Amino acid sequence: MNAAPPGGTPEQNSSAVTSGTSAIGHATGGAAPSAGWYPTPSGEQRYWDGEQWLSLPPPADAMLLSPGSQQNGSGRKKSQRTKWFLIVGAAVLLLGLIGGGIAWKIADNERQAEAAAQAAAEQSAAEASEEQARQEAAAASAAAAAQERADEAERASRLASIPEIEASVKAMAEDHAADGLIDGPIIEVTCSPVGGGSTDDLTQQTTVFECFAAHRDNGDGTMSGYTYNATMNWSTGSYTYGLGAP
Repeated sequence: MNAAPPGGTPEQNSSAVTSGTSAIGHATGGAAPSAGWYPTPSGEQRYWDGEQWLSLPPPADAMLLSPGSQQNGSGRKKSQRTKWFLIVGAAVLLLGLIGGGIAWKIADNERQAEAAAQAAAEQSAAEASEEQARQEAAAASAAAAAQERADEAERASRLASIPEIEASVKAMAEDHAADGLIDGPIIEVTCSPVGGGSTDDLTQQTTVFECFAAHRDNGDGTMSGYTYNATMNWSTGSYTYGLGAP
């Protein structure tokens, strides 16, 4: 292999090599040419390592690159790699932010869903409690109304029992008049509770009555007659009666 530097080729004679070397030296200010691929007269490319030509296979790229252009290309490649690194880093950071935002949103949605579910459960419990309270109030009101109707029916029944007692006392008084025990005839009999008693007081299980059997109208708004008594047992619905004050 010839040792002629760039500017001359292995195919050139020694004078051409010397001339080429001198030309390259002048062109480069006397410094040795830098290593790189250089064109040959046949249109091929040979590699100069700075001291000698090397038998290396030519590069695939058909365009001849000088050492300076190779260095510029290397710089551009480094710049492109840096640019791609920055782009990839920014993309990774953006994806991380997006992923973090999505995770936060999912967690926030879950918290909101849990809060909504808890609020709905509390609302449902409150509504159920209110409904139960309304039902209890309605049941209590219905029970009170039913009790009031029952009490009114009991008072009406007690009041209706008084004419029956009066009729029984009148029958007894008429028998007594017929037997000569009292004067007759018996005009009427009236019975009233004694001792402040009342048929409206449903707490009293018994009521004592004082009955007056009239046999003469005095003409002055008063009557003369005899006193009878009667005791009513409301629990059993039975009563007793007789001549004389209770």
